[in-house]
Amino acid sequence: MVPGSRSGFFRRIRYAVSDYVLPDRSISQGLPFWRELVLSSLILAMTVLGSLAYLPSVLLALREKIFSVVLIDTLALVLVFILFFGKKLPFSLRSSGVLVLNYFLGTSLLVILGPAGGGMIWLFPFPVFTGILFGIVPCLWALLGNFFSIVIASIALSRFQLAWSMPVEVLYVVGFNFVVADAIVCVSLTVLMLGLQKNIERKNHFLEYLKRRRFQISRSKRNLESEILRRAEMETRLEENLKEKEVLLQEIHHRVKNNLQIVSGMLNLQNMYAQDGVTAEALEKAQDRIRAMALIHDHLYQQGNFSTVAMNQYLESLLNHLILSQAPPGNRIEFETEWNHIPIPMEKAIPCGLIVTELISNALKHAFPNGRKGKIFVRLEETEDGLTLCVKDDGIGLPKDSPAFHFLSTGKMPNKDGEQYDSLGLMIIRSLAGQLKAKLILEPCAGTAVRLVFSKF
Repeated sequence: MVPGSRSGFFRRIRYAVSDYVLPDRSISQGLPFWRELVLSSLILAMTVLGSLAYLPSVLLALREKIFSVVLIDTLALVLVFILFFGKKLPFSLRSSGVLVLNYFLGTSLLVILGPAGGGMIWLFPFPVFTGILFGIVPCLWALLGNFFSIVIASIALSRFQLAWSMPVEVLYVVGFNFVVADAIVCVSLTVLMLGLQKNIERKNHFLEYLKRRRFQISRSKRNLESEILRRAEMETRLEENLKEKEVLLQEIHHRVKNNLQIVSGMLNLQNMYAQDGVTAEALEKAQDRIRAMALIHDHLYQQGNFSTVAMNQYLESLLNHLILSQAPPGNRIEFETEWNHIPIPMEKAIPCGLIVTELISNALKHAFPNGRKGKIFVRLEETEDGLTLCVKDDGIGLPKDSPAFHFLSTGKMPNKDGEQYDSLGLMIIRSLAGQLKAKLILEPCAGTAVRLVFSKF
């Protein structure tokens, strides 16, 4: 036989053995899988080895004229083949058949041939197989069965004429030692099988827990993905709505600015037809106030941020307009500014702009008479108390007994000769300061300095 055919032959044998021995159960079932694997392996080994040992055992028994041994071996071999070809039989029936054969063969040989006849060798694995196949309690019953086999052999030895002889007490001692050794082995193996079963059960529980967790995680992942998609769609819609509202707000501020400019232009046209200087001055101041409000909407339209106004840019534009519209020619009045990038809400930016307009207009009109040169200083800074707005000039200043000084200091216009002085600009400053909830302070200096302290928000 060539080496290739020899290896192919052994490979086929190995596949046949594996196919016979491996159970139909899944290994995840734990102990039932291993018990069926042990049972199939045991039946296969008993079939092969029993077939090999049958002929020598029968020939030896015939030569010794022990015909009962021939009968026992023949019956045992027939039962082994029945179990071998009955692989489809239920597990309990096949395992019970193996154990009955094991016990019957061991007890019969012990009674007929004695301890030297191999009976104890067959009885020794009986409780071991019982413990492996059925558990610890049947294992203990099998140990008791082995003890009964020793008792049966002792009774038969004392009452019948057997082919062997031995003192009964010696048989009891040998049998007791045999049962003790058998108990040690079978209990240990049974405990090992129980430990294996516990480990397999724990592993199965853990795998089941992992499956449940994987299912929960998968479901949570799907829910999260759907939630992310839903939120992404909502964010897209919100962004579209926000852009639409920003465009609308931008258009609103643009139109408000245009409308205010139209009103300013109409006042300018009306000013051209004014008959006296008082009316013309009132119309010019109204134009400046409207222009101060229009600049706010112009800045909001240009910067695209409709919640706050950059005060440095706004005040710069406002100051340039006032210089162009009210400053006397010749550049005899200088302007100095000090401010940082301070964004404040629109509802506070408009009163600030109007207050600056009124204070600078008053300074240009009253602080530098008769061509006097001077300087106007505007400062906006952020302090611990909030925001501080200061408009200061180095002009002639306000006399302490003047109605304007008294009004800015106390908020009340004094009476003189039964009449009350009226100044719309000062009233606007006081009213807007109250709207800002600002603290208005008239600071002592060479000229006039008005400081307002108010919160940013």
